Amino acid sequence: MTAEEKLYSALTGMAGLTALVGLRISPDALPENETLPAIVFVRASTNPTYTIGGVLVAEDVHFVITAWAKSRTEAEPIGDQIRLALEADGYQIADRSSGFDNEVGLFAVSIEFDMFVS
Repeated sequence: MTAEEKLYSALTGMAGLTALVGLRISPDALPENETLPAIVFVRASTNPTYTIGGVLVAEDVHFVITAWAKSRTEAEPIGDQIRLALEADGYQIADRSSGFDNEVGLFAVSIEFDMFVS
């Protein structure tokens, strides 16, 4: 199972989160004309771990998950549920931030965390 598949499974497995966004959880970018609120996740970086013989044995993957909504009051509870979904799967968040995108007129809550995949 890829890191992205593990993350998608963790997010869709949290009933409180799917109650807010359904299955509108996408990699890389919001699909055109997506209903809001929705979530986008991005693999921001990958640090490989090799054996002394040069065999790849694991990866430390850094993800950024962003909840997009029409208001801050709609986005913040989604961020809370993302955190709970990650914690339920044994992950700890590294950062949480919020913002507003003037170009699209949407509010965002972003959660960053690392996943070690072997």
